[in-house]
Amino acid sequence: MKNKLFIILSLFCSLQAWAQEGGIQFQKDAKWNDLLAKAKAENKLIFMDAYAVWCGPCKMMDSKVFSQAEAGTFFNANFVNAKFDMEKGEGLELAKTYEVRAYPTLLFIDGDGKIAHRILGYHELEEFMQLSKVALDPGKRLAGLEKRFDAGERNPQFIAEVMQAFEESMHPRATDVMDVYLESQQDWTTPKNIPLVVQTTRNTDSKQFQFLLNNRAAAEKALGSSAYLITLAQIVLHEAFPNMRTEGSPSTEALMKALKAKLPTALAEQVSLCVEMTLYREQDDMKNYAVTAVAYFKKYPSEDYNQLSEEAWAFYELVDDKKMLQEALKWAQKSVRLNSQYFNNDTLASLYYKLGEKKKAKKAAEKAIELAKANDEDFAATQELLDKINKM
Repeated sequence: MKNKLFIILSLFCSLQAWAQEGGIQFQKDAKWNDLLAKAKAENKLIFMDAYAVWCGPCKMMDSKVFSQAEAGTFFNANFVNAKFDMEKGEGLELAKTYEVRAYPTLLFIDGDGKIAHRILGYHELEEFMQLSKVALDPGKRLAGLEKRFDAGERNPQFIAEVMQAFEESMHPRATDVMDVYLESQQDWTTPKNIPLVVQTTRNTDSKQFQFLLNNRAAAEKALGSSAYLITLAQIVLHEAFPNMRTEGSPSTEALMKALKAKLPTALAEQVSLCVEMTLYREQDDMKNYAVTAVAYFKKYPSEDYNQLSEEAWAFYELVDDKKMLQEALKWAQKSVRLNSQYFNNDTLASLYYKLGEKKKAKKAAEKAIELAKANDEDFAATQELLDKINKM
């Protein structure tokens, strides 16, 4: 009887171990050069999970995707599988070599150490399998697309495919493909093309930068008013102060001087005030932020309901001066008049609540919840606010 029990327990433990190992089997503690040699000898690609220990999506890939039997069956047969922490050991150098800038980054690398394919971010099992199977197709994987691009293939459908694939994978040459795509487009003012114009603007002498200056209405419609202004500022300031991140931010006066040197006078003044407002907010200087924001909207009344609601919400969270909050209330009211949505009615209700206007706060909160229900949006935060209002 004891022998039978022992056999049953042993079998159970074996089955349990087998179940635990049903997913992708990673080469543990393997050296990178050994993995390259193994991949070359077996004529396989290395599948590298480039992760960081603090990365939540990396842990989800481990527990929900890599552990699945379907993933194990495919990857264990077709790849040499390895995991590297990009912030220690060999991972530090691998992160530089393969330009790992986001987590998780999932790399497919040949025995010569060249990237064949790259996937970014968390994906559910089915999508992850589809994306990974592309790595086995020399014509469709990133290295294959790049080879075809370098060989001069330029039909619009192919360029659009390469651009999307490169952009989604943060490929280092994504901007090169965007340049080619834009050259094939007769109209840059479309909502799809304007973000590409921004991404390919390298300096203030470029055709893209001049386009952004000359087509403000279309750019603001696609990007939003404040995003348009901040985009212009970023382009100018990055060119004027290329080492700002390492050497520290120049004085406000130097920043404003650089903007005025590259932008038309009226636009430079507006961009400068917008930048000044943003800097105060980032520096937690709420007094100057509030004064500058009020001055900005008085001088440059906005018709952008998103911008109005966003700044009004910032005042709700960060400003306590009632006179300033009354200004923010006007922005929230205008935002709702321009386009009544859940989020800006919630902002309006919040400001009424902070100003002690119970009836108006309740009405706005109930309107926000009504809109959220109609559009299947989460309104839990507004419900909490409404509960607080009812207790006023």
